[in-house]
Amino acid sequence: MLASSALSFVVLFTLTNINVSERTRELATLRVLGFYKRETVMYIYRETIILTIIGILVGFIGGYYLHQFIMSTLPPNNAMADMTLYWTNFAISTGLTLLFSFIVMLIMARKISKIDMLGALNSVD
Repeated sequence: MLASSALSFVVLFTLTNINVSERTRELATLRVLGFYKRETVMYIYRETIILTIIGILVGFIGGYYLHQFIMSTLPPNNAMADMTLYWTNFAISTGLTLLFSFIVMLIMARKISKIDMLGALNSVD
């Protein structure tokens, strides 16, 4: 569980970091046009929240069928394991994903607030 939690955090952080890095000029433009820092941060947060919720829902469906396939294909011969999925499995994974998403958003808020507007708008792509 620790490894999957770390993987989840790293994936969320990397995708959000790439999203912010690729859109630095766009965010700087919004700030120059008069958007407040909070509005600029919420611009990215909305996307992150929506994509996180979509990812959780798709993960429920895909994870359920993947679990069924693996448990029917590779049943453990030497181990006694409960092969059913409970609602707590889904609740814990949802809670951890939302927690990691919140932590990543807090980290990215600092990065978004520190964008050098002049440097971002002067850079040549």
